[in-house]
Amino acid sequence: MIVTLSGITGTGKSFFKNAISKELGFENLAIVTTRAKRENEINGIDKEFVTNDKFEEMVKNNEIVVNFEFLGAKYGYRKEKLESYENQVTEVHYNTIYEFKKNAKEVFSIYIIPKEVERAKQELKNRNLPIQVEKNRLQEIEEHIKEYQNNKELQKQFDYVFINDYTEKSKEALLQIIRKKIMLYA
Repeated sequence: MIVTLSGITGTGKSFFKNAISKELGFENLAIVTTRAKRENEINGIDKEFVTNDKFEEMVKNNEIVVNFEFLGAKYGYRKEKLESYENQVTEVHYNTIYEFKKNAKEVFSIYIIPKEVERAKQELKNRNLPIQVEKNRLQEIEEHIKEYQNNKELQKQFDYVFINDYTEKSKEALLQIIRKKIMLYA
């Protein structure tokens, strides 16, 4: 089963992804990207960082599916990983969920909503990104919220909507939801 986590920037997707990996033993499904590696990211664990030429070669060889561009970088998933029956967890950009579900087996898609949008914006600001990148990401939050609220077809793509209040209780609740789902697949 692949658990996908979607939601606005700063809503806790990476935090939950790491908790699911650590506490439930899910493999992290690392997205392949041309984006520059951030300070604390580990190549092959958090994401798979490649050059633009390598990315294009992988697309041409049909090794990558569900590829897209976001804020100037390219992203995509390894086809072999999406076809696997391993328990995996990944973050999925909300507007690629349609394509992701077409290419992956056994997907449990979760949309995470922050209890307070201002908290998500503060989480983004805490990343100390370059000013223009932060500005673009803040603008993307507003666009993302409007798109999700107004697009009923998009809302239907998610199996579960989860509200994050940024507490330990929230983490435990999400882990419990996934534990129950695992039992259904067993």
